[in-house]
Amino acid sequence: MYFRMKKLTITILVLSFYLIASVQAGNYFFPGLSANGAFFDAANDTIKSNKTTLCTSKEVGMNLVKLSRIDSIVKAGIRARVFPGCQVFVLKGGKPVYDKCFGNYTYDAIQKVKPTTMYDLASLSKTTGTLLAIMKLYDNGKLRISDKASKYLTFLQGTDKEGITIKELLFHESGLPAYLDFYRLIVEKNSTATVSASAKRKVQTAIPDKNGIIGTNLHYKEGWVSCVPSAEYPIQVSDELYVSNRLHDAAMMRIASTKLCSKTYCYSCLNFILLKEIVETISGTTLDMFLNNEFYTPMKLNNIAYLPLKTHKKEEVAPTLKKNLLCNGEVQGYVNDLDAALLGGVSGNAGLFASARDVAMVYQMLLNKGEMDGKRYLSAETCKFFTTTTSASGRRGLGFDKPAPGNPKHNPCSISAPPVVYGHTGYTGTCCWVDPVNSLIYVFLSNRTFPYDGVNKLAKTGIRTKIQDVIYQAMKQH
Repeated sequence: MYFRMKKLTITILVLSFYLIASVQAGNYFFPGLSANGAFFDAANDTIKSNKTTLCTSKEVGMNLVKLSRIDSIVKAGIRARVFPGCQVFVLKGGKPVYDKCFGNYTYDAIQKVKPTTMYDLASLSKTTGTLLAIMKLYDNGKLRISDKASKYLTFLQGTDKEGITIKELLFHESGLPAYLDFYRLIVEKNSTATVSASAKRKVQTAIPDKNGIIGTNLHYKEGWVSCVPSAEYPIQVSDELYVSNRLHDAAMMRIASTKLCSKTYCYSCLNFILLKEIVETISGTTLDMFLNNEFYTPMKLNNIAYLPLKTHKKEEVAPTLKKNLLCNGEVQGYVNDLDAALLGGVSGNAGLFASARDVAMVYQMLLNKGEMDGKRYLSAETCKFFTTTTSASGRRGLGFDKPAPGNPKHNPCSISAPPVVYGHTGYTGTCCWVDPVNSLIYVFLSNRTFPYDGVNKLAKTGIRTKIQDVIYQAMKQH
């Protein structure tokens, strides 16, 4: 009898271990436990995640248990070192159905990702920041999309870019190249000379990056950088590097002097850099101040900001890169994009940091046709115009990215996403997609670039799209 009981006890322990392991892997579900370890209340049909009760399946028409399959996708990505951590946030009908943080800031597992953790949005800044400002100015009658950019930017006058319209900038059909390396304005080409006294250090990198710099030693030009701030060097790009106040104008002149290509679709950061300049010319204030005053502050969004170290502790911001051309140490709290960094961290193409929840609130306002919590931020007409107008090719919206179901290799969305979906992705491993047909918002934020951004495993594995697939499956299988 004793041996039978002992054998039964061992069997139960083994089975329990197997079932728990299966749940954690996202393969099976106990009647009262979801794959993320959050308890599923069968009686009330709810899931409690991050100590917050999410809405019920009946409220939103989604199978919330099937939605929990997102956990196994994300955890597999962390195990494969696609990213050290992330946030995933899903709204359906204006109600949260999935809200989860995974992993850590780095692979050292020292600091866990929290709901308030802010990530470098990279190009998601284009639609979460710059485009909002353009929409507001359009809404107030301060600009028309048919206006020529040179009407507001005098440095384009008398050049082959004088006829570029705001609409062409938004559609990425201006003829401007994809990118210009502004850092080349401040470094000696193929120089091995002693670093200037004002810089007191040389720039070194042995890490491939998107600018194609591999194993080079670069030296700053005299008079362009300093290790201390001053009236002449006011632009901070890292903890110990400040750039000359002449750099902004030099960068704009480089855009003006760059040869224009044909006006076919070419995704370009330069388009949104110019849009930011237009916003500031018309509004008379900086882009970050304009957005704070018109949107972020009245919407009570506390975890979205340009230059986040001015308002938040460094520990509240996930690091983006182990090292780049402008930082000796980790890039944390400073924008990863080199052009945006050299323009002072507030740029049209990048520079915005945020948590997934705050990003979702911005797009919920757009989905609500410009209204949030009883306050109107944009007219319904402006929201409809910008979120539904597409280019002749159908590839882009007015500033927004769109699904490309006919081009699977370059489709940024799930094949289940309807054509009316709009949003954007970001180089650092971010995205936000809005589906007005299903009243759905999906946000994914990560620092997939940490520690190095040489290989984009996130794009290769398609994790963002796989998560979006699960979201649509959860609606179909309700």
